[in-house]
Amino acid sequence: MGAEFKISADNDGRRVDRLLRTKWREIPLGAIMRAIRTGDVRLDGRKTRPDARLAEGQTLYVPWERREEAPAEKLRKAQKKFPPLDTLYKDDFLWIVNKPAGLLVQPDEKGGDSLVARALAELGWERSDYRPAALQRLDRNTSGAVIIALAGAAQRRLAELMRERKIKKIYHAVVEGLTEELGRIDVPLKKDAAANRVSPDKEGREAITLYRRLAECGTKSLVELLLVTGRPHQARVHLASIGHPVVGDSKYGSGRGARRPLLHARELIFPDDAGLPEKLRGLSVLAPLPEDMKEYEREEK
Repeated sequence: MGAEFKISADNDGRRVDRLLRTKWREIPLGAIMRAIRTGDVRLDGRKTRPDARLAEGQTLYVPWERREEAPAEKLRKAQKKFPPLDTLYKDDFLWIVNKPAGLLVQPDEKGGDSLVARALAELGWERSDYRPAALQRLDRNTSGAVIIALAGAAQRRLAELMRERKIKKIYHAVVEGLTEELGRIDVPLKKDAAANRVSPDKEGREAITLYRRLAECGTKSLVELLLVTGRPHQARVHLASIGHPVVGDSKYGSGRGARRPLLHARELIFPDDAGLPEKLRGLSVLAPLPEDMKEYEREEK
């Protein structure tokens, strides 16, 4: 006995295989692809392809039972389990939260704590065909502003703006030594996935960071960073590459001076883009510095 359902606006434009992997997470990928290939998955009554783009209002048939949505009791338990998120901005399009240091953005195990798990619990999210998604990949110990898309159209447009480098991502960091007042770091980066480590490498991917010194703090500097690109560990590796590792960073620096790398996603600036809701165009959202960085804060230049 299979299931049939209508394609919602949130899934308009998504690929068939990606929707099925989202909605039926317990079904192995091989089984999903086989069902599509043999015609057991049908779009508007016809055989389809894994990469076919869906349109709102179409009907998709699958050979599996309809998934049960999350029961209300399970949601209530999740809401009690997690503390509320620190909201910086929220509307029907997106939610911007101030992620605390020490919290993963995505769970690393089923039922584990994460920013996304807390968001789903706080929203009381029951749907399985679409899940709100975090659009940034902050490291566990990096704090600050994270965008969570609350609708499929929002996720697609915001991801596109990220790829086009039109959403400005500004960070603050406390680093070792006295930096130049202004600087540009243009050093390609290459990631070793097995070691979860990134290194400067001329064969790596383009990575550009602009910085300015905001304050001198004894033997340390408070710097503002504009990540032109968004590579994994970019800010930490780039700062270490010019001899100013982030204070507390044991992976790319000495690890001394703090219990975690003092790096904070300080501000998000949205472009004046016609694809965004009017109230988001040109909006700047600021995340207050966490307690372990406040002693370095001062009025900006």
